Amino acid sequence: MARKPRIEFPGAFYHVIARGNNKQKIFADDEDYRSFLERLTFYKERFKFIIYGYVLMPNHIHLLLETGEAPLSRIMQSLQFTYTQKFNHRHKKAGHLFQGRYKAILCQKESYLLELIRYIAQNPVRAGLVKRPIDWRWGSFYDLLRLKDGHVISVDEVLGLFGHRPATAIIAMQKHIERGKAEHNETYYKLKDQRVLGTDDFAEESIKIGDAMTGDFEYYDVEIAEVVKIVAGCMGIGVKQIRSVTRERVGAKARGIVAYICKTMCGRTAKEVSEYFGRSEQILSRLIRGVELKLAERRGKTAECVRQTSASIRRDHKPCLVRRMK
Repeated sequence: MARKPRIEFPGAFYHVIARGNNKQKIFADDEDYRSFLERLTFYKERFKFIIYGYVLMPNHIHLLLETGEAPLSRIMQSLQFTYTQKFNHRHKKAGHLFQGRYKAILCQKESYLLELIRYIAQNPVRAGLVKRPIDWRWGSFYDLLRLKDGHVISVDEVLGLFGHRPATAIIAMQKHIERGKAEHNETYYKLKDQRVLGTDDFAEESIKIGDAMTGDFEYYDVEIAEVVKIVAGCMGIGVKQIRSVTRERVGAKARGIVAYICKTMCGRTAKEVSEYFGRSEQILSRLIRGVELKLAERRGKTAECVRQTSASIRRDHKPCLVRRMK
């Protein structure tokens, strides 16, 4: 049976499962786990989504997240791509790290959120890696109770589910997680229309919303030429240098930033941007991937230019619904 397209809309709540290619390990050591969490934190801040829970296992991951202005496909594409590049470079490997298509279950939040928070926290216990959920360092339960220097999980949103005061909410959450049974529950994988966990009414409504919004998300209706001007100002170069047909390095770097902003914020297709610059879609795609890698490192002039350009667009333009690129 052919797989159906994902249901995506702002505010959708998903249980995401991504596995290693051919069941291979995706985390070889502690540095890999930390590297993935750094990227997850970065994209949480960049794409404004909420993380209600996560657990990183040796050969797969579970995420509970609620999307904001960016679709899930964009989040996962960025997360998996940049982590794979880092992993392959570190371990001198090549090729795919993750299994072809991650599983994204659209869930009825009010019915399954608390259950799924407990379910994925107990995953390491089910796998025989630890005796108690709190003993597994690479999950949101440990994140909430043990970390002192910051959190990957969206703390306020999660603790708000268990109480108004953080101290009592943490105790309530701990009791909620530890009193559950650490065993596989097939209920969480019995889906409506292969994609939805919830009642018939919820599934029907979600599918209608998803179909109505296919290709649509909140973006800023900004012309490519205006993005070029903003990027040129941020980088202190001329517009002609960005539009030049030469392979000059600074111009190419600026074109990558323009292409990235147009794709992620302005709903422009790769074809539109490539036609504007008179270059192939393959070249623009390589430039965009280069920008994504720089952003994942959270440093350098590229990241600062993207930040300034994004801020300028958000300040001077109102968001609207436009077609999302394929």
